[in-house]
Amino acid sequence: MSANATPTGRPFEWLSDDERRLVETPSWSKGLRLLAAHLAAYVATLYAAIGPFPLAVNLLAGFANGFTLGLLFIIGHDCVHKCFVPSLRGNQIIGRLAFLPTAHSASLWETGHNRFHHGKTNFKGVDYVWTPMSVEEYRAASPFRRFVERLNRGVLGQFFNYPISIWIPKLILPVAPEIRKNWKRYFWDSVLVVAGHGAIIAALLFFGKLWQPERSLLAIFAIAWLLPMIVWNFLASFSFFLHHAHEDGHWFDSEENWSFYQASIEGTTHLEIPALKWLGLYYNVMEHTAHHALTTIPIYHLDKAGKLLRARYGDAVTAYEFSFRDFFRVLRNCKLYDYRNHCWTDFEGNPTGPSLQNRREPAPLAAQ
Repeated sequence: MSANATPTGRPFEWLSDDERRLVETPSWSKGLRLLAAHLAAYVATLYAAIGPFPLAVNLLAGFANGFTLGLLFIIGHDCVHKCFVPSLRGNQIIGRLAFLPTAHSASLWETGHNRFHHGKTNFKGVDYVWTPMSVEEYRAASPFRRFVERLNRGVLGQFFNYPISIWIPKLILPVAPEIRKNWKRYFWDSVLVVAGHGAIIAALLFFGKLWQPERSLLAIFAIAWLLPMIVWNFLASFSFFLHHAHEDGHWFDSEENWSFYQASIEGTTHLEIPALKWLGLYYNVMEHTAHHALTTIPIYHLDKAGKLLRARYGDAVTAYEFSFRDFFRVLRNCKLYDYRNHCWTDFEGNPTGPSLQNRREPAPLAAQ
C-alpha cells in the first residue's frame, strides 16, 4: 500500500493474516458451550416465570427472561452471518433454534440484515435501521406523521421502534414490499417461526396453568411472554439506536457520497458498558464497528478484533463509555438528518453536530 493512502476500512488494512485467522476462526467448543449455557438460562428463567412461586419471583424471572431472549438472538445473528460455529449446516440449525424464542425468520433476517443493513450501512432507502428522516421530509409530512417521528426519536421510541418498524412487518412473514415477490424463498422459515413460536406460547400457557391453576391464562401470558418481549424489544431498539446514532456518524442518500469506510468505520459506534460486562455476549455486541468492518468475526472474538481496529484507525472510530448523560445527549441531537449539508439537526432543522466535511480526519495509512 502506498504512503498516505486513503483508508477504506477493509480487513487487510487493520488485520495481518495471522490476526485475521485468530479473530475470524469459529470454534465448535465455544459455540456449543455458549448455546448450552444460554438455552439453560432461557429455560430456567421461563420456568421461574410460570412456576409455583410468589408473584414477585415470577415477575422478576419474566424480566430476566427478556435478557436471555436478547442473548439467544445474538447467537442467531452470528449464525446467520455463518460464523458462530465452523459448519454451514450447524449455523443454519443453531440459528433457527436460537431465533425461535424471539419469533424471527432466519432467511428474512439474512436478507434484511446481511444484504440491506450491511450491504449499504447508513444509506437511506436501503438500510432501514433507525433511518433518520430528512429535514425536507419532516417539514412536508402530515401532523400525525411528525408526531410519530417525534415519539419515535424520543425515550418511548426505545420501546416500540424495533417491533413496529422492523420485527413485526419484516421478520416474521414475507410481506414487506422489498421481499414480497420472492415470498416462496422465505415460506418454510416463516412456517417454522409461526408454528415453533406458537408451540412455545402454548407450552408456557399449559404449564403455567398446571403449576398455578388459580392464575388466569392472560396473567400467565403477560408475565411469561409479554414482559420478556417488552424487555427484549427495548434492548434491541436501544442497542441499534446507539450503534447508528451519534453526532459524528453520518448518513447518505447518494452513491457518490457513500463509502464503506465512512459508513462502517466512521458511521458506527463502539460502546463500553462496564455494568453489563456479566452479560458477555451483549457486552461484545457493543464492539459494533469491528462487526461492521468484518461481519464474519464470531461474537466471542469481537473484543480482540475491536482493539485491533481501534489501534489502527484511532479517533476515526466513534468510541465512548456509555453514560445516561451521553445517551440523552445523542437522543436530543439525533432527530433529523440534513442530507445536503451532511449533519444531524433538531426537529427545527438547526444543526446539532459536525458536518461530514468537518468530521475529524483519519490519519493517512502508512506504507506497508
